[in-house]
Amino acid sequence: MVSDSFMSYCIIQFSPRPERFEYMNVGVLVFDPKLPVSERRLSENFSRVRRFFDEAQPAFLKLALQDYADRVVHEYRAKSEAFNSDALNAKSAGIFRITRVLPVMGHDARLVADELFLDLIEAAPARRKVERVNSRLTAAFRNAGVLSLLEKKPRPVLIEKWGVSIKADYGYQNGVYNLIDAARFEDGERGLAEAGKRVLEGHALSETLKHRLIVVGDFGNNPDGFVENVRVELADAGAKLFTLDEVNDLASEIRQTAH
Repeated sequence: MVSDSFMSYCIIQFSPRPERFEYMNVGVLVFDPKLPVSERRLSENFSRVRRFFDEAQPAFLKLALQDYADRVVHEYRAKSEAFNSDALNAKSAGIFRITRVLPVMGHDARLVADELFLDLIEAAPARRKVERVNSRLTAAFRNAGVLSLLEKKPRPVLIEKWGVSIKADYGYQNGVYNLIDAARFEDGERGLAEAGKRVLEGHALSETLKHRLIVVGDFGNNPDGFVENVRVELADAGAKLFTLDEVNDLASEIRQTAH
């Protein structure tokens, strides 16, 4: 078992008007003393930034943010323990700044960077949508009387070839361990991206021979054909799809087979 180690991180923040002290988080840098390179996760979709700062130009921001991250990493590696974020901010005095460098524990800098990026940078609006789907799934399981048969927030399953862990809302055993996760399939490209992600997760879990993915989806205004295509793709990947309207069918399966 790999033990956790001490790392450090800082958040990159953006403001076109620094004199107002109104900043938004746009990136995270993670420093692992055992590694020669730093992990970085930088925003690529600046729609959230533009809702607050109309004058923000995404194409310019993307390049400028990459350049600024390079500078911070260079300064940190050059000075290490003597690195001072306040001094760098005072010297830069531009549209970006960094927070204080803070400690963080973890065993993989990539996973730490992913988690910090999702928690602090990227996904506040999207996460609220997912939470609503999760709440509806929980309510449906409660109404069907199967919550007591399920494990809430089961242990994530590490997929070693990707270096990521797959998490789920619920789980139960019936010969294989089923990970049940709620998902929102929005219209257009986002829905297609979510479908692709779930197919990859389903395939990776099925390869472990011990797990299966069950997706409960909110498809919004997507046509029935889209739903059925996702169902087929997930089945080919060794996974199963239920819509929120089909939770009773899933609950019946859980009652019959869970042990």
